Amino acid sequence: MKRLYKILISACMALLLVVQASWLTSCNDDMAAENYYTFTGEMMSDFLNNREDFSLFRRIVERSGNMSLLSARGTSTFFPATNAGVEAFLAEMGYGSVEDIPEVYCDTLVKASFIEDRVLYTYNMEAVQQIDNALELPLIITTSDTLVDEDGVPLSVINGRARIINSMKNDSVDNGVVHPVDQVIVPNTTIGSTFLEQNSADFQIYFEALRRTNLVEALGEFRDVAYEEWKNDYPQFRTGIKSGGVFNESEIGTGGFDYMARRPDHLDAGFTVFVVPDDVLFKKYPQYFSESNTLDENLEGLYELAKAKYNDQASAEIFRLDDIDPRTGLTNKEACWNTDSLQSPYNPLHIFMSYHILDRLFESTNIMVNAYGVNYYHAATAANDRSELANPTEWVGTLQDFSLLKIEKVYRTVDTQVERNGDFYLNHCTGMEASDNPSGEYRRGAHVTQPDNNFSINCAYYYLDDVIAYDADTRDNVMNTRIRMDMSTIWPELTNNGIRLSGDIRQPYDAALDNTESTENYYIPSGYLKNTEVSENTIFFVQRPKLPWWNVGGDEFNFLGSSYDITFRLPNVPPGQTYEVRMGYAGMLDRGIAQIYLGVDDEDPEPVGIPVDLRYQGSDPAVGGIFGANLNDEEWDENVQTMKNNGYYRGPTTLYTYGGTVTNLTGPDVTGSAASQSFMYDNAYTYRRKLCDVTPQPGHHNTLRIRSVWVAGNSGCFMIDYIELVPHTICGVGGLGENDK
Repeated sequence: MKRLYKILISACMALLLVVQASWLTSCNDDMAAENYYTFTGEMMSDFLNNREDFSLFRRIVERSGNMSLLSARGTSTFFPATNAGVEAFLAEMGYGSVEDIPEVYCDTLVKASFIEDRVLYTYNMEAVQQIDNALELPLIITTSDTLVDEDGVPLSVINGRARIINSMKNDSVDNGVVHPVDQVIVPNTTIGSTFLEQNSADFQIYFEALRRTNLVEALGEFRDVAYEEWKNDYPQFRTGIKSGGVFNESEIGTGGFDYMARRPDHLDAGFTVFVVPDDVLFKKYPQYFSESNTLDENLEGLYELAKAKYNDQASAEIFRLDDIDPRTGLTNKEACWNTDSLQSPYNPLHIFMSYHILDRLFESTNIMVNAYGVNYYHAATAANDRSELANPTEWVGTLQDFSLLKIEKVYRTVDTQVERNGDFYLNHCTGMEASDNPSGEYRRGAHVTQPDNNFSINCAYYYLDDVIAYDADTRDNVMNTRIRMDMSTIWPELTNNGIRLSGDIRQPYDAALDNTESTENYYIPSGYLKNTEVSENTIFFVQRPKLPWWNVGGDEFNFLGSSYDITFRLPNVPPGQTYEVRMGYAGMLDRGIAQIYLGVDDEDPEPVGIPVDLRYQGSDPAVGGIFGANLNDEEWDENVQTMKNNGYYRGPTTLYTYGGTVTNLTGPDVTGSAASQSFMYDNAYTYRRKLCDVTPQPGHHNTLRIRSVWVAGNSGCFMIDYIELVPHTICGVGGLGENDK
């Protein structure tokens, strides 16, 4: 542990040097002229100098050496603390005066309060707004009617700590905007293992379980230092990327949109830990836990609860508990199901706790699920008709291998006595599907709540009101459904490094944003993603999300190059039945053609089906869809069957994209704008293609390979929006697995 601590300290020092170096190169006058404000007299530095109530924070800036930063031209956002806020910080930290704060920490405090090259006004904020500061750490700004100032005006709170002062906010200066706050913004740069221990007073049983299983050590992983070197083998930017967007044959090869993409800055790891507080365990499971027990006794209770969750034959097959260890002649279960083997991955408590840890960092609930374009509100349906609603959902990986966890923002509530509309639940199942669908029975799941100051540099934690497990009940009910995964959730590296949900989702394609070095689009170097092989001549292009785009949540993935070739691991789904593997995309004339391969573990994948041609739209005879017509039920079912016979499905009925100009993101929909809805099921360009069938084997991973067989010049990309895995048991016309949601 001491050695790990020294490594982490060195890594943090390296990070600090990298951040400082980036600032030395970014505070210059090379910004494009169109990004400048017209100078009228006051910069951020003048704001501090001209107001006595900010004299203490001004001194912090002076000691940090960053006053020139605040006087530089640009378009940034600044959150300085008032004198009262600085005095409270000094008392909290035990400093006698500002002069006692180390200069390097002054630098940290200034940059924690500064957002570079982005103007953020409070009237453009969502209820929960997340954006990185100059330290590349998130600022999470929450605004709610439940917290108001003395005049009854809602307050915006940064990282659960600093409140933006309403009477002083949105103060425009010539290089951006200033929002004074009542507390100093303090970044949490603690590594996850230490961070959890510091905050474990309410969940001592869960933390002790993490410690004794040694899972807490995994939370010490942060930045891949090796990537800081080998990333230089790749250019910082790639230009001339065409992802498709041509509707006329005469434009093939010349039309569409041009993009520039940036290389990821870092390769960071991150984790989200779900914990059940001690008092919840005492009340919900008195047969295992008691407030009068010792910690050891309560830990024994958690071990027994874990045994009860995973003591079935299917779990033994999935987690290889019946495999024989040749060294001992014992099965893994015989050898490891005891309290002396808690660090073994075959131990029930280890299996149980690892399912509570996600392989990605969600600093706030608002980024857990990309809910844009999901029909989950009553305005577009009959009054109070929940049958037409869909809960925004993501499926993500955990540290428990061969598992999947469902995160759901529940609007389609079943029992209003125990479900809160619009809140987040894990492994929730409505059980409200049509009676002829063998989907899961209703399961409320575990309700998620977010504590204040719940995240550190590489780890966040949330409270649950019940335990979660990848047990038989979860697999047979929650997972017995169509599993749709946005491509951005398949790879945790995209979340951990700010690639997923990057940029301003309201902004449509703009050459100044998408084809210049200010781009929020990324290309992924070979070797960057785990469990993924990308050939060196493949351009793995990740578009920033844009609400007007014909994609779920606005984002999409493009594979380009003269001979692109990519292999990645499919999400883990419960074994024991066969699934259809489908992909959702937008067909365009300048897309490409690729052969699909299906593999198991590290074996060479085998080709499946004929090559997939993305140049068709849904109304092409090869697809057979009828769009824009008022079909009766019989005609609709007939057309669905025709498309299915050809290997295609309409887009989902509850997903839509936005037309017009998106200006606001208030409420459950884009409101106060000219945006209109285009539902995917009736859009000839947004449909689904069956790729193959897969029958997962317990304890094994399946892979999908996409290899180009036709491109045209610099166009002909292979585009994927989302992947679906659909159990055969729910397929069929009108079934849950096809055209309803």
